[in-house]
Amino acid sequence: MSSTGTRTTTYTVADIRKVVENFAADFSMMAQATGLRTRESVASVVSDLNIFAEYGYLVSVTLFLLDKDGNKLRVAYYKVADSAAGWQSDAPGNNLWPRTEGGSLWVLGTLTDAWWNKTGAEKEAFIKARGLNFPWSKTDKDTSLSGLTSSAGQKYASNGYGWERTNYSRL
Repeated sequence: MSSTGTRTTTYTVADIRKVVENFAADFSMMAQATGLRTRESVASVVSDLNIFAEYGYLVSVTLFLLDKDGNKLRVAYYKVADSAAGWQSDAPGNNLWPRTEGGSLWVLGTLTDAWWNKTGAEKEAFIKARGLNFPWSKTDKDTSLSGLTSSAGQKYASNGYGWERTNYSRL
């Protein structure tokens, strides 16, 4: 016995932008609450992530709130889904993170192998042609979430495209 099927995606660039706007609201609220990022900084990061998403290079985005010693206090992990049809989109929220003097609000964009398999010149040309604000290079920072407790967060979706958030915090 055999079976066949097809899968189609039913979202557009406008759907991607709508979902990224919800993330942008979260990030902006976190930045304001913690006092660790300016509106301009948030806008620059969101602009870059939007471009990576539109070109299909974005796998996930992680926001890390670190104290002055680099310890993770809170984390918001957003998993990108191109099969989010039927998701109910939530409103941004749960972003009243603590003001953290001397800390940092760090952003990690996880990109596809298709991105990392590009040559340095190809990546540089893409970044320049699309006006990205940052080089988005690989990191050697500890991105593990050990020692943190997870809880379900919002889902942001438009047609078949979505981002699912998971929250992490210290016990």
